Amino acid sequence: MAENSPSGTLVRRTIGLAAGALALAGPVAADDGLPTLDIDIYADVRAVAVADEWSWFENWLGKGRYGGGRGGVSNDRLTLSEVSILAKAELTWDLKAFVHAKYDPEQDKPLDLVEAYLSYNPVPTSSLSFDYRAGLLFPHISRENTGVAWTSPYTITPSAINSWIGEEIRALAVEAKATWKSGASKTSLTAAIFGFNDPAGTLLAFRGWAFGDYKVGAFSQLPLPFLPSIGPDSDFLNKQPLWVHPVFEVDNKPGFYGALDWSYGRRVKAGLFYYDNRGNPEALEHKQYAWDTRFWNGYVELAPAQGLTVIGQAMTGNTKMGALKDGINRAVDVDYRAVFVLASYKFGTQRLSARRDWYETVDNSFVAEDNNNENGTAWTLAYSIDVRKKDRIMVEFLHLDSFRPSRREQSWTAPQQSQSILQLSYRLHF
Repeated sequence: MAENSPSGTLVRRTIGLAAGALALAGPVAADDGLPTLDIDIYADVRAVAVADEWSWFENWLGKGRYGGGRGGVSNDRLTLSEVSILAKAELTWDLKAFVHAKYDPEQDKPLDLVEAYLSYNPVPTSSLSFDYRAGLLFPHISRENTGVAWTSPYTITPSAINSWIGEEIRALAVEAKATWKSGASKTSLTAAIFGFNDPAGTLLAFRGWAFGDYKVGAFSQLPLPFLPSIGPDSDFLNKQPLWVHPVFEVDNKPGFYGALDWSYGRRVKAGLFYYDNRGNPEALEHKQYAWDTRFWNGYVELAPAQGLTVIGQAMTGNTKMGALKDGINRAVDVDYRAVFVLASYKFGTQRLSARRDWYETVDNSFVAEDNNNENGTAWTLAYSIDVRKKDRIMVEFLHLDSFRPSRREQSWTAPQQSQSILQLSYRLHF
């Protein structure tokens, strides 16, 4: 992000507001006093064994956060995959502040901001309650990433859907939520107005779906693959660089999202979510387009037996970018959809999880010049055990199969690729 850009100024003000709120909390107060401040540190040390296709972090079309070496050889490594600092301040009984900052090797800034927001949760006086959030935040979309630092307790790697949410969906939002409780039933309605997410959809169109636990920071850029259709030497979309800055305001138009959630006790949960950034696909600022991106997301979560959780989540949407080339079609017009089913069984301090993903993108314009079609599947198997008080050891096997014709355009490799990734993670939380 340009240091003097309007987006940079407003995001910095948001950070300053959250930091100021935390500063007001001062030192940790006594148990019966306010304000209070809690600081958590989360770190993930990772051993990875992977071969075949390069990672998309190397401007490639690989599907994993980690990829193989040159020539498809194994690229085993021991890495510090993430260090997060999480600050939570309770300013009053109703008003709280939260800041999440992160370091990881793929991040192009030494330390970047993941979330920074204020939440207001007044004590309900009836069966109807209200909750509010304002700041830089994740919309409540993921059914997997419910752990500390937006991690998943089920697997190391989230599904295709929630991997993309971590990469590109972040909102500088004002959000309101109303919840009605009646017996064991609970129904919630959420609505928000947001900005600073205009480039969302760039990765999904040019790179496609991917699998990884990377969470983009507010000031970070993400790489795009070396495709003939983009980059400085391209005649088509020659203003799109080989990177995207997802948390950015381009067209000064607010977007919105809304959600309806229902649960019955702890046994059944279901919900529907709609997102529309209302991007002007012809707007361009600081080398970033405003993509017109919208999607529906739905889920069902069941707890049919003690320790057993079953989650199904599906997403379908569309993203457009660029001027009308023939009076009808945008330069890029891509439909996308994905679905997964996850089953997880927790027994004592241990957990077993299995997930199946299906995903695709459908290119609706100028395929001969810029083919963004894709389809693929994935299997994920994971085992975890909690150690000490808050730490966790996880091992995961992820197998990816995908077909993307643009691989031939990029490197003359086969459009069909398969890859297996084995990871061992030690998660420290203190």
